[in-house]
Amino acid sequence: MLFWRRKSAKSGVSAVKHPVKSDFHTTVTRAGMNLTFKPTSSVYIFDRRAGNASFVGIQHTGRNTGDYPSDEVQDMARQIALEYPAFHFSEFPDEAEANRLLSGT
Repeated sequence: MLFWRRKSAKSGVSAVKHPVKSDFHTTVTRAGMNLTFKPTSSVYIFDRRAGNASFVGIQHTGRNTGDYPSDEVQDMARQIALEYPAFHFSEFPDEAEANRLLSGT
């Protein structure tokens, strides 16, 4: 008895992947935060000065979002930015203020 396996029409086509939070690396900056989408090294930039982590733009390194839907990647980046604890955005002291605090005066 022989069994033949029929090839699906989808063979050879890459499957759509969906982003998860662990696909992102978060960097907090003076101006806000940058979220790097690790699979493609795309950077999503958010500005904290304009309110609650306003989206500023994207820097792609060539592959856009690869096999991931770009709207899903951007939505996940925005969700992470909005959920990031506010205390991480406390004001950074300027150099004179930092020296004053360190010296205790």
